[in-house]
Amino acid sequence: MLVSHRERGLMGYVDTFRSLAEAFQEGRGNGVLEDGLVLHQRRFRSSEAREAVDTVSPGELPVSEAALEPDFLRGLLHRDDGVEENLEFPYRIVAPSGCERSDRGVLLLHGLNERRWEKYLPWAKALAEGLGAPIVLFPVAFHMDRSPALWSEPRPMRQLSRERLRRMPELEASSFANAALSTRLHARPERFVLSGLRTSKDLARFSDCVRQGQEPLLAPDARLDFFAYSIGAFLAEVLLMGDAEGRFAASRLVTFCGGCVLARTSPLSREILDSAAALSLHRFLDELEAQKQLRPALGRLLSEDSVGRAFQSMVHPDRYRPERETALQRLGSRMVAISFQGDRVMPSAAVAETLSGSGAHVEILAPPYDYEHSNPFPVNGVSEVEVERAFSSVFGRAVEWLNG
Repeated sequence: MLVSHRERGLMGYVDTFRSLAEAFQEGRGNGVLEDGLVLHQRRFRSSEAREAVDTVSPGELPVSEAALEPDFLRGLLHRDDGVEENLEFPYRIVAPSGCERSDRGVLLLHGLNERRWEKYLPWAKALAEGLGAPIVLFPVAFHMDRSPALWSEPRPMRQLSRERLRRMPELEASSFANAALSTRLHARPERFVLSGLRTSKDLARFSDCVRQGQEPLLAPDARLDFFAYSIGAFLAEVLLMGDAEGRFAASRLVTFCGGCVLARTSPLSREILDSAAALSLHRFLDELEAQKQLRPALGRLLSEDSVGRAFQSMVHPDRYRPERETALQRLGSRMVAISFQGDRVMPSAAVAETLSGSGAHVEILAPPYDYEHSNPFPVNGVSEVEVERAFSSVFGRAVEWLNG
């Protein structure tokens, strides 16, 4: 287990978060973050994945007027093909100083509707220092640096949120932070599936790049493990469950606040999705079998691709159960799931239910402070000692498992 920084007399979680965020925002996005820790930035091209997952046109079926983007954003939110930010983008690697050609690395996958890396820097630091290995911060499609800057600009997104509230006075949890993704998924909830499948193709291609010796910090035969949070946990699960070519056959996985079937999630949050988008997404997933008939190309993606089949098996607890349970049993011995009691977005009981019988080790922790799913380690308004203890508990367990 990691020893608390505060107990060691070193900088605690809150101070670490602020220090790393300041360094990142000051432009040290590629260089020394602090003594002993270096942030590297690389470019990645998603051209191969484009052919694999953009075969479904998101304009095939009608969209309700309330879900359409307003005139002042027309042509900006409805785009999927040709969004250059999503096709070519940066990813980051946090690594100990002097690290090169490591025999293992960890892919850190983030949550839904994330636009900034700052909150993950202390996570990456804890893993990098605990494992002595590089930590790859890889963005999900249309998230982080993979989306147009407009989608996270407060002024136009507040205007978009107000417009959605004008059209739908009953709307709940609308905010500038979730306005772009809410508008996109409200209109075309299949984007959730396509984004996940694109990301899985990108991660497979990243693994191939490592095998070809193209990543200087990782040896060609390096083991790639995963620390995956929230919807990133779901994506890591389906990637490993559907790993037909064995790229990740030796990989270990730690999920944090995620990993249950999608039907058991509740993404309603001012930081994630508003109520109209959450309802649209859940209706789409509930009707997925019918949607596959309406969208044959989507049906082929989910039925003919091994990761697609894993994806659809993780949508509803009563559908494709034998396939899901068989795939999870293959993965379970390499997996630890850490959840927080009281998580309303990815409930800990749902995670335990999904993984029951798989052989995965499930740990449910109960932090004594108030937190939100999107902010499990708050830096304001709570006891720093309690947050530090919870942070050390989570990442101590993660390091212990990934060191196996």
